[in-house]
Amino acid sequence: MRPRLHTIRVIALREFLARGRSKAFRISTALLLIGLIVGIVVPTVVTRNAGRFAVAVTASGAGMREAITRSAASAGITVTVRTTASRASASALVESGTVSAAVVGDRELIWKSTENARLSAVLNAAIASAEVSQRAADFGLTPGQLALLLTPTRPTVTQLHPGPDRGPQSVIALVGMILLFIAINFYGGYVLTGVVEEKSSRVVEVLLARVRPGDLLVGKVAGIGLLGLTQFAALGAAAAAVLEIIRPPNLPATTLPLIAGVVVWFILGYGFYSMLYGAFGALASRPEDAQAASAPLTVFLTLTYLGAFAAFSTPQAWWVTAASMFPPTAPIFMPLRASVVDVPAWQIAAAMLFTLLAILVVVRIGGRVYRGAVLHVTGRLGIRQAWHLA
Repeated sequence: MRPRLHTIRVIALREFLARGRSKAFRISTALLLIGLIVGIVVPTVVTRNAGRFAVAVTASGAGMREAITRSAASAGITVTVRTTASRASASALVESGTVSAAVVGDRELIWKSTENARLSAVLNAAIASAEVSQRAADFGLTPGQLALLLTPTRPTVTQLHPGPDRGPQSVIALVGMILLFIAINFYGGYVLTGVVEEKSSRVVEVLLARVRPGDLLVGKVAGIGLLGLTQFAALGAAAAAVLEIIRPPNLPATTLPLIAGVVVWFILGYGFYSMLYGAFGALASRPEDAQAASAPLTVFLTLTYLGAFAAFSTPQAWWVTAASMFPPTAPIFMPLRASVVDVPAWQIAAAMLFTLLAILVVVRIGGRVYRGAVLHVTGRLGIRQAWHLA
């Protein structure tokens, strides 16, 4: 057993180093990291800047500064108020772009062109508040009485069928699902093309003189899988670090566990599909036949991916629960479902256990198909033929 493990380890290390040193892999990793960081930072900066405004107020607007500050706080935006001496100076600040708008006196609003909807609502509310305060003072009401009079009554809200929160956490889940699908296809494709290239170039015949077919396939899958895990974990760590540094608004507390869960399900999903990709690759004799040989697997994965989008709108449906427990679809469905609804811990554990057992079964089946087909170099074999040849 130890010599076989040593052989698998040597093959895995060969695959890891050979593909990891390739220029294409280094470039793709750098581009993915840059794209991921930009994709997190840019929306966060834009969102934060979208809630920051500067407003000019003329000295004749008594109490307007305080009214704008209160209204902005209620709306959840930041407004910097700048006092100017006259309407002309306020207009000049708006024209130059120094401020977004100006409030002249107690009634007039000045914009350079189109009104900003969020800021307009805040300024209109501030003008109305200042007007009410002035009228209350004319009627002899104290500030306390005015505050009591204007305190809104909040109704009790009852949801007969409360739905899951579909805020930022849902976006993270959707992005994670897309990355999972891409990663499983990408690294499974690595296994597929690697098997076909070795077979078409007759390199595999030299290797099989010293190595068992099953050990060769397992080593190839392990090496490429370790490379994929390294890249995927690096992306996950980079995303977690960037999120921790910039701390986007409304970021769910479960973000980091979500990222870790996506990495775990990538390992399980890759382990399941990579053996199948290797077996399907062995059925082809030429690189141009590889895609046709793996077409059933590609179609199934694509249908699973499209089905996950449908599950996103109905995460509590019975068929979504079933798909999240079924090993071939669990790597895509379970992390998505667990991020938008409360999934019992036993279901997550059961899904992982079922997937691990399925991987063991696929290793046996895929290994036998690979063993029967890998030395067949004249035309494309069917799965049944490869099974009997083994």
